[in-house]
Amino acid sequence: MRIAADNQVSVAGFLHRNEGFSFVAEAEGELIGNILCGHDGRCGYVYHLAVSQHSRREGLASAMLASSIEALRQHGIAQCHTFVAFRNLTALKFWRSVGGNLRPDLRVVTIDVEERLPPAGKGRSHGPMLDTGTSLP
Repeated sequence: MRIAADNQVSVAGFLHRNEGFSFVAEAEGELIGNILCGHDGRCGYVYHLAVSQHSRREGLASAMLASSIEALRQHGIAQCHTFVAFRNLTALKFWRSVGGNLRPDLRVVTIDVEERLPPAGKGRSHGPMLDTGTSLP
């Protein structure tokens, strides 16, 4: 799923704010992979990691990830998170192969900030939320 922020200006701004954490892989002048990584001062985040279909299984994703993780480590960031689509078994298998741990204690909550926020309790849902028996303040 593409979002409105997937445009050249937004990505350039992200790269400027997070210089040195994102990388590309090229072969014969052709872009064959990229990783978009940054941090908030506490945790790192991999927002995007992709390798072209014909260049997979050559270690490019692992190499780009290792470069991003090293950059995070050099800046004192001790943990890195990523978001994976629920049914993307290929991605889940990759993340497990590089030492990633699935967090069953977390859910992703999305707020579309370009839209006017609905009154409390009237939001749209991208899926069920676990009822913990407590309400948010």
